[in-house]
Amino acid sequence: MSNLVVRSLTGLIFGGLMIGAFFWGPTATALLFFLWTFVGSYEFYQLTGASPHRAWWGIGLGAGLYIFFFLISVDILNFSHLVYLLPVMVLLLSMELIVLRPHFALDFARVLMGWVYVVLPMALITTFSFIPGIYTPWLPLGFFLFLWINDSGAYFVGRTFGRHKLFERVSPKKTWEGMIGGTIATLVAAYFFSKISLVKQDLVMLSTVHWLIIGLLVAVFGTLGDLVESHLKRTANVKDSGILIPGHGGVLDRFDGYLLALPMVYTFVYLIHQI
Repeated sequence: MSNLVVRSLTGLIFGGLMIGAFFWGPTATALLFFLWTFVGSYEFYQLTGASPHRAWWGIGLGAGLYIFFFLISVDILNFSHLVYLLPVMVLLLSMELIVLRPHFALDFARVLMGWVYVVLPMALITTFSFIPGIYTPWLPLGFFLFLWINDSGAYFVGRTFGRHKLFERVSPKKTWEGMIGGTIATLVAAYFFSKISLVKQDLVMLSTVHWLIIGLLVAVFGTLGDLVESHLKRTANVKDSGILIPGHGGVLDRFDGYLLALPMVYTFVYLIHQI
């Protein structure tokens, strides 16, 4: 079986699992992304060379941070409770006096970066779904459809017409033609998605122009997210971040665009809702 067939079949199963979770509800979505958070954090600490001691601290506390954000999204906690994370940071730094490991600052920075790069974007998915005031599957569904269409459009257009390298030192196969093709495909998808009656009914705050901006943000920052993760892998001298998803590699390989694009889209939609 060719790699393209394996990649396509795995992509269909993966996509079906994600879409099913979105329509099942916030708890199913949160549980699925908790899995991605756990595995993605492990991959990140492996890539960056964090010591096993701090890697597991980072994974464990990152899982707690993820749960914290889920409780915020379902109104059990609120953002003001984030203040309780400050003593945790102080205690973690103080514990270094007991451990006295070399290069503790670099290792501790890796732990924090894992939270910023992996845990926070993953944790935002449930609060993102609740931005209108009630849970809606259309925001995460639209976001991921645009992300997948951007990836597919960039791949096929780049493979067919690609001539000019986008960022050869980081990702030799990416081209400007592919990026433009992916962006156009995403904008077309965003336009038609905005015309779905159920989407318009549940998300009256978002006009077609807003959806087009969301599509553009996904295309631009999804591509940048791919490049950032490619740079991480090149630094670690590995082909894939992991082996969990056949034909795709690890969780970070599958969510590279998501990790940078979702915070940007989240901020935009949040501002539109507040206005």
